[in-house]
Amino acid sequence: MLVALGICAVMQCLFATTYMSAGHAPKASNLPFGAVGSSPVLAEAQKKISLKVTQYPNEAAAKSAMDQARVFGALVSSGGTNTLIVVPSMSDLAPLDLAVRFEEAARGTGQKLAVQQYAPLPLVPRDPFGLVQALMLVPLLIGGYMSSTLLMTATGKAAGRWRAAQLAGFAVVSGLVIDLIVCYWLQGFPSSKFWITWPICSLIVAVVAFVAAVLQKLLGPIGTLVTVVVIILLGNPSSGGASGVPYLPAFWRDLGPYLPPRNGYILLHHTIYFDGHGTSQALINLLIYLVVAAAVLIVLDLRHTEADVPVDATEAAAVSVPVGAVP
Repeated sequence: MLVALGICAVMQCLFATTYMSAGHAPKASNLPFGAVGSSPVLAEAQKKISLKVTQYPNEAAAKSAMDQARVFGALVSSGGTNTLIVVPSMSDLAPLDLAVRFEEAARGTGQKLAVQQYAPLPLVPRDPFGLVQALMLVPLLIGGYMSSTLLMTATGKAAGRWRAAQLAGFAVVSGLVIDLIVCYWLQGFPSSKFWITWPICSLIVAVVAFVAAVLQKLLGPIGTLVTVVVIILLGNPSSGGASGVPYLPAFWRDLGPYLPPRNGYILLHHTIYFDGHGTSQALINLLIYLVVAAAVLIVLDLRHTEADVPVDATEAAAVSVPVGAVP
């Protein structure tokens, strides 16, 4: 009992540390930004915010980059006028951050500045700050490892002849149910994206479920704990969430591309609001996870490799407690 409570205390402290480390005091680093023309406002703003500036020949080209999720905003300067264009569907934090910094810079240089919003697909009315994709990532991740864990609990085995098919079937159904809830009941996803968000939700669930099944096959119930550490304790804070990857500290920015949560978030978010632009790497990474985990699980099943699972397998489910998201 003391060991179990000790593990719980350690995990609690780790969650507090990782989530706060990734999410507190956000500060942009190399925030992708566009510029049309030249203005002293841009140079002055860069003293307060770290920007990775790309020059564009005109406003249309800058907006095309926004359509493709390549920049978080742009400064258009022409004839002594300056217009800051921000993309609210790209980040919940960047539009305000950019507006504050550039307004300060405009005052400091004696320039006039107008601020405009631009979004390829406007945020849905019930998600005016673009938080839903980050929030919905959590039930998808939890559903993945809980499905594998509870199957292990029910059968007393970490895998079986039809385990991969069972997990895949669960992923398809659970992805559909979540998509129905979010799209049509709570209206957090645009209803026009229902048919494309369903397979993405199912893919995220399946990836986590297959990874958890492999770890449970090798390690037994402790595999669930390892899954939680990798996917929820490390992966979710490094996803970037609704604020965006540039606002993560360096460690979390570098870690995220190698774990499913960031890839899942980018695939879901960019598919909904940017017509799938910038999702190729995320999709490839998730498919690699899925195929490799499925292949390893099949090989282990054929070799009848199985870690010990206690008769009272509830200890495996004990670490399946859902945790909150980083918006």
